[in-house]
Amino acid sequence: MIQTVRYLTSALSVLFFYPMMSSAHHAFSGIFDMTTLSEIEGEITELLWRNPHVRFSIQTDAGETWDVETNSVSIIQRMDISSELLSVGDRIRVAGFSERRGEKAMWTNNVLLADGRELVTRPGVEPHWSAEALGSSQVWLADGSDARGTPAEAQGIFRVWSTHFNNIGRDLFDGNYSLTSKAAAVQAAYDPVADNPMPGCTPKGMPWIMSQPYPMELAEVGENVELRTEEFDLVRVIYMSEDAAIEGSPTLLGHSVGQWDGSELVVETHGISWKFFDNSGLQHSDALELVERFALNEDGSELNYTLIATDPATFTEPVTLTKQWLWRPGEVVRPYECTTG
Repeated sequence: MIQTVRYLTSALSVLFFYPMMSSAHHAFSGIFDMTTLSEIEGEITELLWRNPHVRFSIQTDAGETWDVETNSVSIIQRMDISSELLSVGDRIRVAGFSERRGEKAMWTNNVLLADGRELVTRPGVEPHWSAEALGSSQVWLADGSDARGTPAEAQGIFRVWSTHFNNIGRDLFDGNYSLTSKAAAVQAAYDPVADNPMPGCTPKGMPWIMSQPYPMELAEVGENVELRTEEFDLVRVIYMSEDAAIEGSPTLLGHSVGQWDGSELVVETHGISWKFFDNSGLQHSDALELVERFALNEDGSELNYTLIATDPATFTEPVTLTKQWLWRPGEVVRPYECTTG
């Protein structure tokens, strides 16, 4: 089959680049101990400001070097945090979660700058040392806007849609699946470090990509629909005519054919080469078939998404998952420009 996948390759501006620890890349809960908060203090010796994660190294007074990782440029820029706040040579303090295997590596959401100001790099996280902190969560935590009476109302689903970062509708996968014994065994054997399916800037495929937290856009392009995700700069083509769709080998995003059910867009997808269903280590088979529904709520402020996954080799019964996106006027899908060095 033919599936359009586009990668925007223009260079990302970075402050500095050095070799650093391999990326946890959205599997940090399996790599870092998120139950124990600890602190380190020292001088920044290396700094990389880029997607998928901002990173820096800290040398402590004891001579230890710690590799520290935090959220992506895509998240941090929308929190109005400037890259100029961190520089090599700065003395900082970090509160975070250490790597489970004892490596000198840490995930952080809280950084205390040399001038005493605190930097919070994840929406909704409270300051650790201060009453206030740099970094606004408003863009990520705001509700959707009523589209009635606006030009967006006539656009229907064909707009840019955002995630409410800490809302109940943000997460697509709930892990509540009835698995076959073989699928359960494969999942249990998964090691998030050794088996990381996304080293560096390797993009994730369907259906995992639909859980990405950044804005995404639905657009009419000729007779077809394009779903443009910010993460990895991927563009997924949904063919609206079976005659226009040419099938071939399985691909990262699969082969998708759509149709209208009233005002709802219904999409059927198969032929997916990506093997990981979600971030839990669960792997699906080549027989996976997906049915997706995209539907507006009454005032056009939300796009409701339903995914039904059928795969007899993995699930003992079909899996139904839901997610919501919000419409926030003025939001765009920005270049992700993932950079490994």
